[in-house]
Order: sequence, then structure tokens, then C-alpha cells
Amino acid sequence: MAEDEHALRTFLHAILLESGYRVIVAADGAEALAKAKAHQEAIHLLLSDIEMPGTTGIEVARQLARDRPETRILLMSGHPPATTVPGPPWSLLRKPFTAEALLAQIRSALA
Repeated sequence: MAEDEHALRTFLHAILLESGYRVIVAADGAEALAKAKAHQEAIHLLLSDIEMPGTTGIEVARQLARDRPETRILLMSGHPPATTVPGPPWSLLRKPFTAEALLAQIRSALA
């Protein structure tokens, strides 16, 4: 999971852990890519904010899709609906969202 807002990153991490997911947490895109590269096991889902300083969520997703094509991509955005994603295995979750909406979107992305 890559999210540059500390409070949201902490909130997301707690929800995911409570729901039984194992989570690799990154504060920005560069850290997410470095941790993904170092991680030897499968990464089933990337959950990332689109807009982050430096390496964006789109850039992280593109790199992960090249390196780990089995990884599903769930991007988050609080920006206007003009933000789009390429389509499956990519999906988009609009901010703000509830914990229930997040978990439903994750289950859908992994299905």
C-alpha cells in the first residue's frame, strides 16, 4: 500500500490488518517500488494513491504491472472523475470512501 498522507496510511493499514491482509506499507511511490523489489513473495494487490509527490501511483502501478503481471492494481483518487485507469486488472476507488467500500473493492479486485 502506498499513500503519502500519514493519517490515511495509518487508517488503511489498520483496516487491512484487521481484515486479515498482510500489508507492505510505503509513504510514497519510490518506497513502494523499492519494497516491492525486495519482497520475494507474490504481491497480490497494489493499493496506491494516484497523486503522490515524486513517483506517482500510476508510475508505481505501471512498473509493478511490468515486473509482476499477476498483481492486481487498485488506485485511489480524490481528484475529479477525469482520472481514469486502463481497466482490468486495474481499478479505481474514489476518495472519500468507507472501510466497507474499500474492503468490497479489494475483494472485487482480487476475485
